[in-house]
Amino acid sequence: MKITKFLATAMAMLCGLTLSAQLPVSAEESEPALVDSGIDYTESVGTIRTLGAGYTSPLAFRCKPGETKAYNPTGDLVVMFVDIGGFSSGSNGTTDSDGNYTEGTDYDLDGVFFSSMRQTLENSRRNGCMVGIRFRYDANGVRNPEPATFDQMVRHIEQIRADGFLEDYKDIICYVESGFVGCYGEQWGGKYCSMEDKAKLLDLMLDVVPDSIPVTVRTPNIFAKWAGIEESDLGDYVLEAGSQAARVGLYNDGYMGSDSDLGTFHDRTRDLKWLRQQTLTSYYGGEFSGNLDFAKKYDTYLPENAVPEMYYSHLSYINSNIYSLYKDYTFGEAYDVEGVDNSAYYGQTVFQFIRDHLGYRFVLRDSDLSGTVSQDGVLRIATKVENTGFANPIPAQKAEIILEKDGNYLKTEVDADTRTWYSCTTVSPEFDLKLPAAMETGEWNVYLKLSAGDNELGQMSFRSIQFANSGIWNASLGANYLGSFTVTADDSDVKSADNSFYQTNAAQEVSHSDGTMYTAKNLVTVDGAASSDTEYTDEMVCTRDENGNYLSITNDDQYLYIFADLKQDAQTPVYNLSFQNVTTGKSYWMYYQNNGFVYFNGTGGVPLGCVQKHSGNTIEFRLPLGDFLGMSAGTELADIAYTVQDQANSWNNTGSLKADSYTVTDNFNVYSAKQTVNLAEGDTMELAPLTSGSGLSYQWYHDGEQIENATEKSYAITADSKDTCGIYSVTVTTPSGIAKTVEVCEVADVILQPVQPVSGDINQDGTADLADVILLQKYLLAQASLTQEQTQLADLQSDDTVNGFDLALLRTSCLSAES
Repeated sequence: MKITKFLATAMAMLCGLTLSAQLPVSAEESEPALVDSGIDYTESVGTIRTLGAGYTSPLAFRCKPGETKAYNPTGDLVVMFVDIGGFSSGSNGTTDSDGNYTEGTDYDLDGVFFSSMRQTLENSRRNGCMVGIRFRYDANGVRNPEPATFDQMVRHIEQIRADGFLEDYKDIICYVESGFVGCYGEQWGGKYCSMEDKAKLLDLMLDVVPDSIPVTVRTPNIFAKWAGIEESDLGDYVLEAGSQAARVGLYNDGYMGSDSDLGTFHDRTRDLKWLRQQTLTSYYGGEFSGNLDFAKKYDTYLPENAVPEMYYSHLSYINSNIYSLYKDYTFGEAYDVEGVDNSAYYGQTVFQFIRDHLGYRFVLRDSDLSGTVSQDGVLRIATKVENTGFANPIPAQKAEIILEKDGNYLKTEVDADTRTWYSCTTVSPEFDLKLPAAMETGEWNVYLKLSAGDNELGQMSFRSIQFANSGIWNASLGANYLGSFTVTADDSDVKSADNSFYQTNAAQEVSHSDGTMYTAKNLVTVDGAASSDTEYTDEMVCTRDENGNYLSITNDDQYLYIFADLKQDAQTPVYNLSFQNVTTGKSYWMYYQNNGFVYFNGTGGVPLGCVQKHSGNTIEFRLPLGDFLGMSAGTELADIAYTVQDQANSWNNTGSLKADSYTVTDNFNVYSAKQTVNLAEGDTMELAPLTSGSGLSYQWYHDGEQIENATEKSYAITADSKDTCGIYSVTVTTPSGIAKTVEVCEVADVILQPVQPVSGDINQDGTADLADVILLQKYLLAQASLTQEQTQLADLQSDDTVNGFDLALLRTSCLSAES
């Protein structure tokens, strides 16, 4: 190192030490105070979306060789009762008039069964569902329904393993009940219902079912037998974290039916003590006993006993048959439990309280954010979240922070494991987030998104968790509002080219976002309400009556969407939709009852891909384009009618709307929004629009000027100079000529690299040549003064002097370059 550089470095270090010693700065003084978001932190009253918990929607498969149907689930948590009795000699035989049963034939599960299972699970994924599964050989309470041998049952289970659908759909499967044996798959009254057989079955299921999915048993003593402990020792069992035992939960089909829940528990206090630890990592749920009169012989069901037990045992789900008598009890302080604030529900019915607290229930209790942050700076977020529900989440959930402005947003994964947000506790997640270098200035909204499943961009609202606070849920994003902050321009002399967006204080490593921008504008979210100002516009209204009721229709490349706002007063509404496909000449009619029953007059009686969601007076229908309903671009529909009937009042018509016609357009969705970036000189950035649709063509533009030969979906820009700056857009065109122009990126600045000095370049023209030799000769002859920088460049020997040796080296270098 040269002396001058050494001295300069030493002086800088000395000055830095002196400055630090003279001006101590505390953390409080160096960081701006966080600003309260102003959100209402009180718990709202009402049922919210809790992924993988709450009320279940039952779906009963009836499977026979060559005859298994595919289904179209639409509930948030769908429990599939998969009856494979048609493949079992214990179920597919014949019964004579005297009740004597003749065994049938055992069959292997067939390709139709696996194809229909996969199609049903795929429909579940597309419809935003989470799933629980019970395989069983009986759906009618018939004894000994299993195959002739235990080995044949094992073969069925191994076939399920070999097909791999449990693995392929593990992102949406919450749990698998051990099931199979006995009446209803409840593990009593069957050939293989000894404790030894049920323990062997549990061991096999834990091996076959992917490790991320819990397996539940019907009674605690099955676990004891499997674990090799005495049933009397269950209450003292110590669960090892991460073990196979930690995956075992309980499904209780006699819930609150007696002091033993109809034989579920042999010692309720002891078994609940065991269950309490199991249900931190696995599921507890089932159905209330169907015999309330018998349950009333005991005091287990009484709210003062039942509510504390629901918290103690971490009840996650029920199949919607909560005892109606709970509507006669008013929730109040008498039913409070320690460690949780349930005052928001004082005065509500106990029925409503239980309904809304199944599983987990997150309430935002505090949210403080940085008020202003410069581009490339760090946004700080400090929150408090209380879980007032009975349980904690069981499937892993993805946690993301979303920053949104004018319907456009960017997102990044953050470190937050909601499985440890336990019931009756308050957690304090904090997120420090590095912002992109050229992020658009102005006010941005901040959201926390919790979700599960392999959701695509067009499914942002799918499988997302809503907090129990008023006014913070963004249905289009499937996220909860935390507050807003202002991004200010980076006024530093040297700007950054780091366009990434990520958490800087993560304890567990999370992936970094590259700062890509997306949009929620003009996208439909099927949740039964108008989720944004751009979801259904005035241009989409097909009919409006004198009372302000209206019906809107739109479509993209995959679905037709029908939205209606119709004032009606049905006590038990039934929602009817009908239309004629003029192109094919076929008419379709479907109605949806409140109990989940759906009538469809089309193929198979199952409206595959169709979804209906309602909220108050508004309703949304999603109908798939394609062969199923014979709809595609250009299809003309007529007599599109929406009618509400009251099942409780002789099915009277309580309101209707009708549109004369609609023609399906050649449309597609755009998910890209403009990302603003700084690039370093020489950087290359790959651009591509994010859209739905197929057979699309592309043309790229720079500041509105067509880029020659840029007709592929992706386009690479290279930051050669400041001329690279500007807006890069692309026009996307369908085969029929429908075009949309998308702004994908704005290069705000190209950060030029500092010129590296060339040794011997005394006149600093970028090269060492004869002109530098002449200049150095003149200097040595006249002992003229060069600048410090020029002197350093001329010192080719690095001996801190400029002399004839340096001149000789420079001459040799120049002559070698010329030759």
